[in-house]
Amino acid sequence: MIPLFTLERQNKILEKELNNAIKEVVDSGIFILGPKVAEFEEKFAKYLGVKYAVGVACGTDALSLALLAVGVGSGDEVILPANAYPTVFAVTAIGAVPKLVDIDPSSYNIDPAKIPQAITKKTKAIIPVHLYGQPSDMGEILKIGNKYGIPVVEDCAQAHGAEVGIQNDLVIPTKRSAWRNLSRMRESNSNKLRDPSTEFIPSEAEGLGMTSGQWEKVGGIGDIGCFSFYPTKNLGCFGDGGMVVTNNEDIYKKVRLLRMYGEKTRYNSVLLGRNSRLDELQAAILLVKLKYLGGWNERRRDIARSYELYKSTSCKWPYEAPYAKHVYHLFVIRTEKRDQLKEYLGKKGIQTAIHYPKPIHLQPSFKFLGYKKGDFPEAEKACEEILSLPMFPELTDGEVKRVVEAISQFSAIA
Repeated sequence: MIPLFTLERQNKILEKELNNAIKEVVDSGIFILGPKVAEFEEKFAKYLGVKYAVGVACGTDALSLALLAVGVGSGDEVILPANAYPTVFAVTAIGAVPKLVDIDPSSYNIDPAKIPQAITKKTKAIIPVHLYGQPSDMGEILKIGNKYGIPVVEDCAQAHGAEVGIQNDLVIPTKRSAWRNLSRMRESNSNKLRDPSTEFIPSEAEGLGMTSGQWEKVGGIGDIGCFSFYPTKNLGCFGDGGMVVTNNEDIYKKVRLLRMYGEKTRYNSVLLGRNSRLDELQAAILLVKLKYLGGWNERRRDIARSYELYKSTSCKWPYEAPYAKHVYHLFVIRTEKRDQLKEYLGKKGIQTAIHYPKPIHLQPSFKFLGYKKGDFPEAEKACEEILSLPMFPELTDGEVKRVVEAISQFSAIA
């Protein structure tokens, strides 16, 4: 059997390091918000090239707390792609309303050209989801966020270490003064929607952030970034875990309050927070794995190239956008005969999965949004055709060849 994903091979390689890390935490007797969490926050922030990181209980909480930190509340609208199944629950968890946008059929990420149509007076955030490890078109999305004064909250749950090429003329909101300027602009426009044809006045843009002509890791490009450390992620722990990252000190301080009852000091709550903390054991495990993440991501890219090398099918293979460095959390192909291919590969001992089989607006729990079939045709069509093939760093080239040979055999008889 060729698994879709397994930790058995990786755990065997790291067994001694992981056991030592777990034993160290157990021996310390400190399990909540201790030195391992603080160390991991510092090292993960350094890895991403951001100033601040806050460990939380899971990726969904990371998104919810991030939205609260940028001022999203009950009844506010949050724009996100129509295929971002896990992400949407973070929006509804705080009483906000998902405003869906169709996807680009090549990247499966939100189509920036369709975002302005979804903006209303109630829009308080845009969530680009870097799906499957492919970064969204952050250049275009940031231009929209800057233009309308709307925070951009990156969902990086499937894209640890993915990178975006930033153009020199792109403004990245990073500095504390920038947040204050942006907040004032949002406040002054709270009762009116900006004219889509109106660009920022130069004096408004002053101090909004830094310009860069280099590759930037996702998470530190928008106002705030959110990560999941679910076991199957490119960087995963042995349970649930999450992280919020930002370059803005005010956002950082607010998320730290929100993750633990809103407490400024112990038993002194200054705002309504919750209990959402990354624990010491998970942080210790993540510290072991973090130093291998870059190598693992390169191996994933090597596997993707191997798939390309061996392929000889009519299936649509994954696309890497010219502005992006894909880290292939998932290797997703596309075919109109998806269900038949999935069954065929299963019989050949090859595990596959569908991420995700139904878009948000067709989920029974989201009928209240008022959308109908046909509203987001690209997302609907993709959900009917996508199939995730085996992808994890320890997958061998021989196994990749077997997968592609089986797909070729299916194509010849289907």
